[in-house]
Amino acid sequence: MSAPDAQARPRAAAAAGRSSLEALPNLIVIGAQKCGTSSLHRYLDAHPGIAMSRAKELDFFLDDGSWSRGLEWYASQFDGRASVRGESSPNYTNLPVSAGVAERIAEVLPDARLLYMVRDPIDRALSHYVHARGLGREDRSVGEALAEPDSRYMRRSQYRRQLAPFVARTPPERVLVVAQEDLRDRRRQTLREVFEFLGVDSSFDSDAFEREWEVSAGKDRKFKLAYRFSRVLGGKQFWGRVPPGLRWGLERLALGRAGRPVAAPEIDPELRARLVRELEPEVRWLREYAGQSFAGWSV
Repeated sequence: MSAPDAQARPRAAAAAGRSSLEALPNLIVIGAQKCGTSSLHRYLDAHPGIAMSRAKELDFFLDDGSWSRGLEWYASQFDGRASVRGESSPNYTNLPVSAGVAERIAEVLPDARLLYMVRDPIDRALSHYVHARGLGREDRSVGEALAEPDSRYMRRSQYRRQLAPFVARTPPERVLVVAQEDLRDRRRQTLREVFEFLGVDSSFDSDAFEREWEVSAGKDRKFKLAYRFSRVLGGKQFWGRVPPGLRWGLERLALGRAGRPVAAPEIDPELRARLVRELEPEVRWLREYAGQSFAGWSV
């Protein structure tokens, strides 16, 4: 299918009638990668008023994702009975790779609410690097990888760059920025704020909130083996469709009880200082837009 055909197909489905598309989501977790989106996805899904997609990362609005499958396929991934239906695809905030995503979401889901997870941008970049090493996708030293101009690790930590296209098309009352540190350290209070933003019962509590999903700065070689095994069985679509309780058991079996997280590597102080200077305008913009201090960040 050509690129124009792929872009036209969802619009054709919409023109054919909205009756079959009533289950389309009204909530999108747009990123950022390595900021706790897996945990947030599970916490949201635990709420009786929210139904998240079984497969976490649908990547529907990406050119190389599921866009060509059309809106009817996309709508079929959600429970139309829920008042809030959502998905979580951190790849939506990966400019310049994910160009056009904000425009597509605004056109297809003009009333959707957006959640954007963030964390200390240098910590995020380091976690991303170690994750890539664990998957066998990176063999450079951390210094070489992060020093590369406009590296994939630093791009996703440029929060202004990644969020700005969405901000330009979405009213501020429909965008919520959530810090990974808040979700970790004051989880229930943060979830209450998220639930209020979504218009569901903010007093809801669950034992599911005790657990953090896919927590790591990276994992040891067992993680790489488990990842390769999952690709054979269908990759993220397989893992996403496994019931949470069973998935937790499989992760513990494959990775060990704690998953043996690998500590984030140290970076040269001079390089760190350079990265802080480069990221400072991005973080200053985010603080002003979100109205949050992000206390404790290194930038």
